[in-house]
Amino acid sequence: MGSENIIMKKVAEWRENFPIVKNKTYLLSHSMGAVPVQTEQSLKNYYKIWAEKGADAWEGEWWKTIMQFSRNVEKIINAPEDSVILMQNATRAMAAVASSLDYSDRNKIILTDIEFTTFYPLWLAQKKLGAEIVIIKSEEDCSVNTQKLIEAIDEKTLLIATCHAYFVSGAMINVKELAKYAHSKGAKILIDGYQVVGRVPVNVISDDVDFYVGGSHKWLCGGAGAGFLYVKKELLPELNPTITGWFGLENPFAYEIDTKTGGKLAENIRKFWDGTPNAPAAFAAIEGTNWILNVGVENIYNYAQKLTQKIVENALEMNLKVNSPVEPDKRNGMVCIEVENPEEIVGKLQQNNIIIDWRPLCGLRISAHFYNNFEDIERLFHILKKIIK
Repeated sequence: MGSENIIMKKVAEWRENFPIVKNKTYLLSHSMGAVPVQTEQSLKNYYKIWAEKGADAWEGEWWKTIMQFSRNVEKIINAPEDSVILMQNATRAMAAVASSLDYSDRNKIILTDIEFTTFYPLWLAQKKLGAEIVIIKSEEDCSVNTQKLIEAIDEKTLLIATCHAYFVSGAMINVKELAKYAHSKGAKILIDGYQVVGRVPVNVISDDVDFYVGGSHKWLCGGAGAGFLYVKKELLPELNPTITGWFGLENPFAYEIDTKTGGKLAENIRKFWDGTPNAPAAFAAIEGTNWILNVGVENIYNYAQKLTQKIVENALEMNLKVNSPVEPDKRNGMVCIEVENPEEIVGKLQQNNIIIDWRPLCGLRISAHFYNNFEDIERLFHILKKIIK
């Protein structure tokens, strides 16, 4: 059996574990990943442990699952152990980082004009604390020229906060190049990897990232409420977040009341925690991360990029404008295609059990993950041609 046939046999086996792909052509993992069948039992276990043990649930599986989620994410993004924690979402993770910054010396924060919308209310609010916000203009193709970000960095730059891949196009930036230059100027970088983690290989160590945030409901197939935060260990001694809480204390279960200092924060990544962690979200997310580790991000990338390249080729054959990088290594797992009346087209595709979405500036947004196959792409374009005609 040839290597191509072996891969397709594996894909057929993988698809059996994701119910939605059995009755729908599901090409929406950039927005909400398909849930694996194993998650049903995981959530039942959460309830069962709670029902049988009550408060003692924290002594065993609840805590273990929260910790395992963090360990899984560390492996997926190639981070050292005890450098990632569960967060409610990426916004909350960025807020914890923002609360640890000092704007008295360096105060410039650099963003682009095509970040996910959560960036702007959060980072622009830092102006009240003394931050200067600089917005870098994106290119006409909704990509970001890494060199433009680099040129904006000076001796007043405190942080560059940007996405690994942008939701309007799937275009990626060169994180390693950006980090190298930022550090040479004494600045730090924060990367939002929500649009890549689980689909594109990430290595926070070799890229020398300071902060990396993301979450589970896209490529990690884990549902809502399970975000994460990575912080470079060397930075922990100098960072003291003000958005923290009892789980951020060195010994939260001592229940010591400190009305003068608030209490001694943990010396590790836990200092960025606030209140009680979201245990049910960890149970919902853990099996998705297990799948990503079992299949392997490199394998996912190498296989699924062939599917997205097929999407690009089909769109170009139809003389449609592709609003994503045509070169596979410059985009994540999503392809954006410009059409007239995208909302109407998405609705008609849904009537045919083909699930994609659309966004302003993007057009149609279509993605492929490891549980998709070439037949999914063929069916999409077979119906799309009929709709457009």
